[in-house]
Amino acid sequence: MKILNVFACILLSLHALATNYTISLGVNGFGGQIAYLTKVEGDLSILTDTLTADRYGLFKTTLSDEDETGFYKFIFPQLNNAEVPFIFNKEHVTMTTEAINPNAYIQVQSSKENDLYYTFLAKDAIFNNQVEMLETIYNNYIGDEFRGQAEAEYSRLLKIYYEDLANLQRQGKDTYAWKVIKSSQTPAAPMLLSQSEKNAFLKAHNFDDVDFSDATLINSEVFTSAAIRYLSIYSQQIQQSNKNAIFMAAVDTILAKASVNTESYNFVVNYLLGGFESMSATEIVTYISQKYLSENTCSSEDESTLRRKAMNNTALAVGKQAPLDILTAMNPQKDINFANENIALIFWATWCGHCTQAMPTILNHYAKLNNPKYKLVTLSLDTTTTDWEKFIDAHPNFQKAKNLIDTNGWDGEAADAYYIYGTPTIFLIQQGKIVGKPIEAEELFESLKRLKWE
Repeated sequence: MKILNVFACILLSLHALATNYTISLGVNGFGGQIAYLTKVEGDLSILTDTLTADRYGLFKTTLSDEDETGFYKFIFPQLNNAEVPFIFNKEHVTMTTEAINPNAYIQVQSSKENDLYYTFLAKDAIFNNQVEMLETIYNNYIGDEFRGQAEAEYSRLLKIYYEDLANLQRQGKDTYAWKVIKSSQTPAAPMLLSQSEKNAFLKAHNFDDVDFSDATLINSEVFTSAAIRYLSIYSQQIQQSNKNAIFMAAVDTILAKASVNTESYNFVVNYLLGGFESMSATEIVTYISQKYLSENTCSSEDESTLRRKAMNNTALAVGKQAPLDILTAMNPQKDINFANENIALIFWATWCGHCTQAMPTILNHYAKLNNPKYKLVTLSLDTTTTDWEKFIDAHPNFQKAKNLIDTNGWDGEAADAYYIYGTPTIFLIQQGKIVGKPIEAEELFESLKRLKWE
């Protein structure tokens, strides 16, 4: 016991020695307002705190040595979720902006990392705007004189751009900001090109400077932005007859580049799956799951989630048989014959904010139907019945549905059988076969009309 106490004291001492860093953002004329502080992981912003400004519009918080290096954001819900991103890398950060357009008026008072980053953003935007004007001249105006002048000006701008990058590299040696800048810089052709030539160049060089070997860049938008930029090049050549094949080819390239680091690779796989799922691009989702989430490719702390995604997208794809035995076992009343009914099965939980918003809408829709041609079955993954019962009691329309709960949550037989990796998850089941997997409530309602279940 004494030994344990000694270790506890040591750990507490180490925790006490952690350095705190002040993070402050002044927003002129925004006194008493709230902002969300979020941590960035690719295209996700994960809420870490809710802040209230003082009467002068100053938002203030602290981060410590224990917080991850990477991007964070101030998000303003009252300004259409306007964002002010910043880098945290073990230094104090002081910034100001204007409420009229927070992202456009950012000034860095103190923070080497953010000064470098915002200097780069300004120079990169100027370069891209000037190049865009030159490309318009080059591609639309006839005459060697115009083209020659455009080419000469492009060479001058490109030289300045690379000089600026070299200067930022010297200033930013060993900084996180330079890692981001290096991987975010515009792939610039050595000369002005026609649009088709530029697309070919971007396809060949889009990932030249993206350092997938550095998993710390997961805490930024570098990997997701590079993937979107690459996919957008392909989207310009899409024909309806072969769009899936085109995107699959793009996915192959992206994941080949990301494969140099397991953590980065799994992050990018997860991002691509989520993106194509949101587009209901079932064929591409299945392709990624089958080809890139095999036994040999997934070996990180996210393995369980990625494996479930793979199985959800393949073993439980539309057209497959649903595992109904688990539902029958959870329903001792035997008041539903799952094998012979049309079922809308929704996995949810009270701790899932999106679920608590969507469920009342879905239940209200169901309650309004005079003679629904399906059974609505809700299956909660709450680990205690208290919050579940409280939420059900607060929404009487639950009485119209069949409500089940598996208090083992993610580790329960129900979540395992249906490869649940997120909530809400919806399955439409017709006589035991999966006929739809809508993501949002509106998509569910459209599917019900299509199936003529209303």
